[in-house]
Amino acid sequence: MYRLTPKTEISARVRTLQERLSRDGVDGAFLVQNADLFYFTGSIQQGVLFVPADADPVYFVRRVYERAVEEAAIDRIVRITSPREIPAYFEKQKISFGTIGFELDVMPVLTFRRFSRLFPDAKAVDLSGVIREIRAVKGPSEIDAMRVCGKHLAGLLSGAREWVRPGVTETALGGILQGRAISAGHTTITRMRAWNQEVGLGCVISGADAAIPSYADFPTAGKGSGPYVPVGQGHRTFRKNEPILVDLMWAQEGYLVDMARTYVIGTLPEKLETAYGMAAEVMRKIESATRPGVVAGDLYEIGMGMASRTPFAEQFMGAPGYNVKFIGHGVGIETDEFPFIAKGSKTILAPGMTFALEPKFVFPSEGAVGLENTYLVTETGFEKLTLMDEKIIVCDAQEEGGE
Repeated sequence: MYRLTPKTEISARVRTLQERLSRDGVDGAFLVQNADLFYFTGSIQQGVLFVPADADPVYFVRRVYERAVEEAAIDRIVRITSPREIPAYFEKQKISFGTIGFELDVMPVLTFRRFSRLFPDAKAVDLSGVIREIRAVKGPSEIDAMRVCGKHLAGLLSGAREWVRPGVTETALGGILQGRAISAGHTTITRMRAWNQEVGLGCVISGADAAIPSYADFPTAGKGSGPYVPVGQGHRTFRKNEPILVDLMWAQEGYLVDMARTYVIGTLPEKLETAYGMAAEVMRKIESATRPGVVAGDLYEIGMGMASRTPFAEQFMGAPGYNVKFIGHGVGIETDEFPFIAKGSKTILAPGMTFALEPKFVFPSEGAVGLENTYLVTETGFEKLTLMDEKIIVCDAQEEGGE
């Protein structure tokens, strides 16, 4: 199904952006990043969305104009052959700009310089924080899409136990799950805003390799398949009585959710089973405090306070010395949206915000245990979008190909 974003929601998003521009004294927004184009137009075609603070937005499209017209919920779509045509358009409209906002968190320096030269007399300011704040609160169609993703992902992870056997490799299980996801509608693209952080579709990691830290800012990175991809699943085979962490995202209709469960063939060592129970308790504690008006950083402190009272405080959210400074992260069009359940985060939770919570314990040379769910903040508390049993999933110990 080729789903288009409702025009009412696009219009509301643009109005909210224009209100922020006016409040902050910015005359216009110059948007080019794919995720932001999708959010504010409903289309990702090569071009620029220019949103004046007090005039209609214009989607200037170089390639492909016809698709932009079909997909975008913007009234003014203008075909261009070069961004150099944009200033002349506004000159004809007798509209000038003293200050223009750009997505400086994601726009390469050379690209910014090229675009900023289009308006040499205008002051350039960073608009990325404003954009991310607006995008943090999801509208009805976004929430509907994420609910669908949550149901699909819960079904995928529930069925994963069928293929967890001794001798099966991480990459083999990852391939099976990703293949099933794609055949069921997963779009295969999971976007991340942070530079040089590449997430793929998620990971399947096991045993000692799951506890190996990597460049990626994840609590459980995994060894990966080689130096080119030193994160996520590798070629290790599953063994009995060790943790297997399946941490995947489901992306569909432009949105994604994130979810993880711990599996085992046989029985986990007592220490790891205890740690898993503590991870679940941290999740319950943060859930109990999740409601509108709560500061995201306070939820982090609640979780850290509980984890610090366990015997495994040094292993919480990463191998010792490589612990990350968050327990959760916003999700939506990208995997790292606001709010972050992170140290010092000032974001105040509001209805419509969505985030993934992932308390995990990591033990070098032994493995990693934990779980992850995606949540929607509601008027009275939260709705869990990834509904699945949260116990350790015990799998059949029969060897692959055995009778």
